[in-house]
Amino acid sequence: MSRIVDTYITYRIIKTLVKPWKEQDAYKLGIIDEKGKVLKKTRELKTSEEKEAYTVLTKFIFNLKRLLNQIPGGKSKFASYAAAAILLLKEEEENEQEVL
Repeated sequence: MSRIVDTYITYRIIKTLVKPWKEQDAYKLGIIDEKGKVLKKTRELKTSEEKEAYTVLTKFIFNLKRLLNQIPGGKSKFASYAAAAILLLKEEEENEQEVL
């Protein structure tokens, strides 16, 4: 069961990392701006739709995405895919070392 959850979370991370800011649900609800800057704090979110669009996982991914955007070339979709792949490969390597 945990592998299914891990796979789903990995999918969500990659999907959110590569999606442009303006296509994020949090942007459409006015929680973040077009550069990912937070406009509404978590405690200011009222509706369940807003709370679902800005979860702990999405906050983590948005912070990671903003960091990647600061790296030269990090704003491209390719860079987002590359960063996600590197994170996955690193995690896989750590898992293999634990098994050994």
